[in-house]
Amino acid sequence: MKRSAGVSAVLIVAVLALGFVSGFVVGAYGRSTVTVTETFRTLVTTTVVHADRTLTTVSTVSVTQTVSQVRNVCFSRTMNCASIIVSLIDSARRSVLVAVYSFTSDQIADALIRAYRRGVEVRVVIEAGQANVRGSEYTRLKEAGVSIRLDGNSDLMHHKFVVVDGEAVITGSYNFSAAAEDRNDENLLVIFDRRIAALYAQEFERVWAQ
Repeated sequence: MKRSAGVSAVLIVAVLALGFVSGFVVGAYGRSTVTVTETFRTLVTTTVVHADRTLTTVSTVSVTQTVSQVRNVCFSRTMNCASIIVSLIDSARRSVLVAVYSFTSDQIADALIRAYRRGVEVRVVIEAGQANVRGSEYTRLKEAGVSIRLDGNSDLMHHKFVVVDGEAVITGSYNFSAAAEDRNDENLLVIFDRRIAALYAQEFERVWAQ
């Protein structure tokens, strides 16, 4: 069909996100990286209006973006989970937020004190019922100048997590104790994702305010 010289075209693109599929690139334990991705299937409808006809085409475009990275997976007794926590605290440039049920680990306390002394914002909340147990780091951290509070929950503050620089989250069943490191079967996960870190930071602020 012959097109008119005075053809005018109007392009309308409507994009509809149909959903996503999560995928995993799975690595081994320790310092391996597990990348979590989201694949978005997007429906693109293009309508071109000519003087003598209208053409409509529909196509599907897939866009994959990285959402988060699992940097470390650690299982206590068989692996050294405390060293992972210490390493991340030592790498902190701006802030370290800690909510942990039991805290008797000298080396993790040392790392928090080092961070505080180099100007990093360090805040810690521990379970009130664990403040005066044998080996508790509560008094030591407080005397070193670290901002530390006992939780206000009348039941248990059973969290075990750290947020570093608003970018990384350390979480799992692992308490900051010799029992968790050497005797119990515990797990630890390190996730690099700002959105996840923001959620944990929000929960920290809620517990801190109690």
